[in-house]
Amino acid sequence: MKTINNNLTTVTIAALLFITGCDPYDMKLKIVNQTDETIFIDISKAKSFKSYPVVIDEIKKDTIWNYMTWIKSKDSLEVPAIGNSWEGVINKQSEDSTLTIFIFDRELLKSVPPDSLVSKQLYTKKFAYKVKDLEKLNWRVEYK
Repeated sequence: MKTINNNLTTVTIAALLFITGCDPYDMKLKIVNQTDETIFIDISKAKSFKSYPVVIDEIKKDTIWNYMTWIKSKDSLEVPAIGNSWEGVINKQSEDSTLTIFIFDRELLKSVPPDSLVSKQLYTKKFAYKVKDLEKLNWRVEYK
């Protein structure tokens, strides 16, 4: 079952692609959260991430959910490759022809200031894949 946030994101992206001329894209990349917690993701064409992955509410010391792509427990997200195929994104646009997926858990995001996350490259899990690796996984990345 998709979350409302992820459904709205997918519908919005699909509508924009339709309006802007239907550039080719695919949604074969799927990230699956098999944990009991919500996870936050950042997909990068580089080996590192450069932007703050999320904004923290300083008063509540909690995550503001709408500033980052997230996947609820036992849920998944199909990620579109806008304007290209995933093979094209990885082989032509990504550093060393490698797609990197960063996973952040809620506790990390609550406990570390955003600027420290970036400067120290702190994340919960990092996946790095070439096209051949993703093909072997049937384009399904599972976080356990």
